[in-house]
Amino acid sequence: MNHIARGDLYRRIKLNRRRLRAKMYRAPFVFLQDSTWPGDWVGRCILGLASLYRALEGHASLQDDVLAQLREIIEALPQHVNAEGYFGDLVDPAAINEQQVSGNSWFLRGLMEYYFITGDEKILAEIRSILTHFVSAIVPAYAHYPLGRRDMGGVGGHIEGKLVDGWLTSSDIGCAFIMMDAMGQAYAHFGGEELKAQIESVIDVFSSIDFVSLQCQTHAALSCARGILTFYQATGEERYLDLAERVFARYREDGMTKDFANFNWFGREETWTEPCCIVDSFLLSSSLFDLTGDARYLSLMNRIYLNAFRGAQRSNGGAGCNTCLSQKKTSMKAYLYEAFFCCTMRFAEGLRFVSERSAFEKDGRLFVTILQPASFALDSGVTVEIKGDIYQRGKAKLFFSGVKEPLLVSLYVPSSLPFTIEGAARYLYEDEVLTFEVEDGNPIELYFALAPHKEGDINFVGDMILVRRVAAGQEEAFYVENATYHYLLDYSSLSDKTLVMNLVQSL
Repeated sequence: MNHIARGDLYRRIKLNRRRLRAKMYRAPFVFLQDSTWPGDWVGRCILGLASLYRALEGHASLQDDVLAQLREIIEALPQHVNAEGYFGDLVDPAAINEQQVSGNSWFLRGLMEYYFITGDEKILAEIRSILTHFVSAIVPAYAHYPLGRRDMGGVGGHIEGKLVDGWLTSSDIGCAFIMMDAMGQAYAHFGGEELKAQIESVIDVFSSIDFVSLQCQTHAALSCARGILTFYQATGEERYLDLAERVFARYREDGMTKDFANFNWFGREETWTEPCCIVDSFLLSSSLFDLTGDARYLSLMNRIYLNAFRGAQRSNGGAGCNTCLSQKKTSMKAYLYEAFFCCTMRFAEGLRFVSERSAFEKDGRLFVTILQPASFALDSGVTVEIKGDIYQRGKAKLFFSGVKEPLLVSLYVPSSLPFTIEGAARYLYEDEVLTFEVEDGNPIELYFALAPHKEGDINFVGDMILVRRVAAGQEEAFYVENATYHYLLDYSSLSDKTLVMNLVQSL
């Protein structure tokens, strides 16, 4: 099934693409950035560009431009990696650099995504070299991963400068477990009994850690959970699905802010959000819906996307950190305008998967999980065009062509938004899923009553949080202007970097 992003999502993809054209994301300058996280910048950049290539499906000239930039970086790699094909010093099993582990995880993931696009056998050989020489060398050290207290780190994290149980530890507690994301993906695509045993051993260690009490970085915990879920998809062993769900449930309880973003570390609500973790949470919720069919994940992925994900993008196309909304803090502002050294690049992966996971085809049914402008080409030859969405003027229209046999279509629609449907003779609405059959290709029109509702102390329209703006010393509550709802915090279309948004406490 092919996806072509339209509307606001396409605007955001183009914004991010423009940002990643900057000199620091190009060869040779991409290799001259922060060396305290070996492989991290380059790996995220390769992954981000490969993700943009996927997100720009249907826009061939833009894809060609991205691929040219990617190839320049790939061709320069031999000058910058070590003799075993990864970044940093050759690994010392008695002194594992935790940030080198995390950084080379992103490098490994970036290489895999580039290989999936190009089929370049030289890249496959480098992937296998990293798995053989780096991953195999670090896996035994996970058995004695340090569980003591750590320094309070900044947005960028730092090596603490002490050797603990064979680890040079990072202030980004648990970041070594980010490698599970790359290991899981490698096994899913390339297999291997040795890699399978290595993954199982690392998962056993992680499952024994109380990552909340340890105050692990939420991004690290969720990236690990993503790897576990990928491993489950490859093996079918239910215990790994159960574990991924338990980790995500702990995160929702102890690591998620009131606007569906994240606290950078568990137990440190006074810190900041991190778009990398927001991307992880969206990917987990969408994957878990696909794997379990639990409609609660549908609502969650929409709330993460509408509020936290979109609120992380800036007007220059990058992504930045905000202050955390919690029971104690009911206002938010930009904490760091842009995390250009990590989150801007990772945000591209989020954009890719928002596009790809906003609809999928399964068992002969088209399932639209996020109702927003897009085009889809189904495997059956049917093409679908969506214009409008729930929150823009409260209406959407779906056009179908090439329908030769009845097509079953399901849409996620929040139960808090009453709707009317035109063009379908019959429909079923159950568990927030609207299902109807398209027989002749006639368009389907949907109209939504955009009425506010309250959950706890937060007011919503559908899954979108209502806010008030605080600027120039005057407070202005707003819900609708010209029949258009505003996002929770949308720096992507605002130049005022000092804007503060407050949760609405009463209507």
